[in-house]
Amino acid sequence: MLMKCFGIRCSNTDFSYAILSGKKSDPKLETCETIVFPKGYSRPQALKWFLLELEGLSNKHGSPSVWAIKGTEAMAAKGKEFVERVENEAMVIFHAGNVGVNKVVRKVKSTIAKDLGLIGKASALKTDLDTSIMPEFKDASEKVREAILIAWSELK
Repeated sequence: MLMKCFGIRCSNTDFSYAILSGKKSDPKLETCETIVFPKGYSRPQALKWFLLELEGLSNKHGSPSVWAIKGTEAMAAKGKEFVERVENEAMVIFHAGNVGVNKVVRKVKSTIAKDLGLIGKASALKTDLDTSIMPEFKDASEKVREAILIAWSELK
């Protein structure tokens, strides 16, 4: 059976996701997108909306066996925006558990680089990673690229 991984990059205003299948040496980007959170929602309403979006994505694309979350880098780990992002990430973990996923990982860029066979430095993702095997990568937004990288790092 072909391995599928759902990579997600949350912020407090939107989330980007990518679903990859295949192997680390031959990844296939099935779909990717950035979805903006609705404005004017209370925090509980926004979290409920996000959970419903995740459910819709799972229903549309099937539930991948691994969910991978792009974690916040240390420099951004403070303030209200950080708290909201962590709450959003918690909703991803909650949803994955609800659909029976047993593996949810959260990584920062240095760990992603290491898991993609590079030196464990975030800069290696930009300087040393050959993304030509996935032509869609070069045209993706920065947030979608992060979602792609996190999913790619979990393929076998």
